[in-house]
Amino acid sequence: MKNREQMEKPDFLSDEDWETLKAQTSSLERIRGDAKGDVAAYLANPEGWSTGGGPSGLPTLLLTCVGRKSGEKRTTPLVFMQNGEEMVIVGSLAGYDTHPAWVFNLKANPECWVQRDRDKVTAVARDATAEEREALWPKLTAMFPPWGYFQEQTDRPFAVVILSPTGPA
Repeated sequence: MKNREQMEKPDFLSDEDWETLKAQTSSLERIRGDAKGDVAAYLANPEGWSTGGGPSGLPTLLLTCVGRKSGEKRTTPLVFMQNGEEMVIVGSLAGYDTHPAWVFNLKANPECWVQRDRDKVTAVARDATAEEREALWPKLTAMFPPWGYFQEQTDRPFAVVILSPTGPA
């Protein structure tokens, strides 16, 4: 990944939004810390987050999966795109050269829990097929252009993961 200071401002962001995005993604520690705060805020008042009421202004869900090393449940707030009954999430980690931990956790155990507002379901996760990825990627980047920008900053292909509900949680 390029040094954050060497990254050029994308055309789709104002100068102010660019400075905010750089600050929010300045380190993995900052990203993880903000995620913990967002989980607490979501749980305190989950109304409207799945339709864009969260801090990003985009549809946000809570993904809970079992840590592959710890065996403990880990919860992460993620922007998502609804695709029929399924939800699509992207493992961008703001373009850093490693996948987010939840990607590795879901590969080890694809059974997970998803919360959208007060609706909680069990789900199974799977990687999008090449054909699904090709069809979904333009829709995903249209919804959240930073994914396309961050993908250009790293050689690591972002995980595109499909969450299929299996029942109530």
